[in-house]
Amino acid sequence: MAGINQLQEETLQTSSEPLLNAIRDLFFSYFDHPWLINIIDELPENMGNIGSIRTFLALASIHPIKESIVLNGITGLKTLVRIINIWLIPESTDIFGVSPFTAKKTLSNRTFRKCIAYTLPTNTMNLSILIEELEREIIRECLLLN
Repeated sequence: MAGINQLQEETLQTSSEPLLNAIRDLFFSYFDHPWLINIIDELPENMGNIGSIRTFLALASIHPIKESIVLNGITGLKTLVRIINIWLIPESTDIFGVSPFTAKKTLSNRTFRKCIAYTLPTNTMNLSILIEELEREIIRECLLLN
């Protein structure tokens, strides 16, 4: 009986891996760039969430033993999304210098800056959706384990 429970637990733990991989890919390919991290670090309410996010995303799988890392990582990701939605997206045209009313030169290539200003909301929304799905999957796994 213990073997069946262990096998069931391992199967449930691996079912969240695709979501974890999707979040990892999106975060590292889009959000984890020094210039964007520097802008986010200057925004209010950022409390050093990037370290807990990176630690969480370094996990190969989600395991109950690493509950605090998972909770801190998910909280950090949710805070990052909230900060971007509240502070960065509304000000993105000014921050990235694509507004005709600003002479700020944050990034040198205007086409690149426009691309960031337009893709940031979409990628942030996608990250938020993946986080919600991962939370639901973790809750479902916990209910099945109990």
